[in-house]
Amino acid sequence: MNVNRFARSVMAKSYDGESFLLHVAEVMERQLKEWDAAYEVVVMKLIDYEVVIKKENRSYELLLTEKDLLLLQQTSPYALDRYLWQAFEKQGLPIVRGNGDYIESMI
Repeated sequence: MNVNRFARSVMAKSYDGESFLLHVAEVMERQLKEWDAAYEVVVMKLIDYEVVIKKENRSYELLLTEKDLLLLQQTSPYALDRYLWQAFEKQGLPIVRGNGDYIESMI
């Protein structure tokens, strides 16, 4: 999967935090489904945001405060993606490299 840096830059500046997180989660799910159609990404909000990646009987979970979300969004257009991918990789999510520049830009 390849990235469109200009479009993402516009989104990072114009979307509210939750809309931006939902967009990033959708992009991540598209990437994961390129590797295996069984992946699913779920975003929930109670007090903080919870991002969950599911595949069959395995799940990877991450809590994200609204403050951290906004800080990452303001840092750079792909800071949130990078943060999420690295956190999930540390939890054991297998990352496939070499299929486009999206993952290579994040990890």
